[in-house]
Amino acid sequence: MRPILWLVLLCTVVGHAAKDAPAISAASDSPTRFDKDILAFESLDKANPPPQHGLLLTGASTFRRWTDALEVFKAYPAINRGFGSSKTTDVLHYMDRITLPYHPRVIAYHCGSNDLNYDQATAAEVAGRVRTYWSRVRAENPDCVMILLSITHAPSRRAFWDEMKKTDAEFQKIAQTEKGVTFLDINPALNLPDGEPREGAYVKDNLHPSEQGYKAIAKLLLPAVAQAWQQTAPSFSK
Repeated sequence: MRPILWLVLLCTVVGHAAKDAPAISAASDSPTRFDKDILAFESLDKANPPPQHGLLLTGASTFRRWTDALEVFKAYPAINRGFGSSKTTDVLHYMDRITLPYHPRVIAYHCGSNDLNYDQATAAEVAGRVRTYWSRVRAENPDCVMILLSITHAPSRRAFWDEMKKTDAEFQKIAQTEKGVTFLDINPALNLPDGEPREGAYVKDNLHPSEQGYKAIAKLLLPAVAQAWQQTAPSFSK
């Protein structure tokens, strides 16, 4: 085959491959893609300084969409800093701006599903990032404790349920080996024992909890927060 003809054929094949390949947005993996969200939080913090040594909810959109969370946790000085469709890498990236400045007494951490869905990350990778987050928190705030919530086994992400279960097992190991961490499985609030969704527990996207789902999560999380608050009383009542 003549070199010129071969080159034409090669370019044609590559062109078709590029056309058929899924588009990958560099912005979707940019470490600064949630800067607008974080700047909005910082503007709120400047206008109304948030409480120190409070309850911090941090993580992805399940917390972000929990619009009445502050009312649910009104017994505590609470801050909700769930943002975007964040991954554990994002929570790490922004923790200097929306975790450490608050010097939280109790952290409720819920993130990891997006790592599995978007990056095909492994359970070990997700857990490693959570450990890094926690080590940084404890280095500056050694009396803080963290409630590490399970991955939500949402119906729309059924393909990742096996890896989610592995991630939850890794989270349990963190709770067993890291001082100040407890694990809380919130899936019984949303799913039946066989894994199928409870009626009305999710909104139409079959990913995020409905109002009913949030109420069910609160029934599990409120006692965990109360226990954590009591546990930290000696250190934060000085």
